[in-house]
Amino acid sequence: MPNYTLHISDGKEAEIDIDCDNNHVAINEALNALSKFACSRFPPPANVSIAIADALKAPVATVSLEFRIDLAPGVRM
Repeated sequence: MPNYTLHISDGKEAEIDIDCDNNHVAINEALNALSKFACSRFPPPANVSIAIADALKAPVATVSLEFRIDLAPGVRM
């Protein structure tokens, strides 16, 4: 099974290796990791991203999340 690397950036850097059948599965795993990360640290950091690379360290994709609140005019916190 091919090896992929997920490089997680949220102000800190971390890298993990995962085994996936193909690029599509690796991207899906990264999206799952991103959603679990965001839910476990709610509200998440302003910018979270996961860069996916294949076994040769060639870029496959980057998934990211931006947490933002836009208040309506007249609403105060």
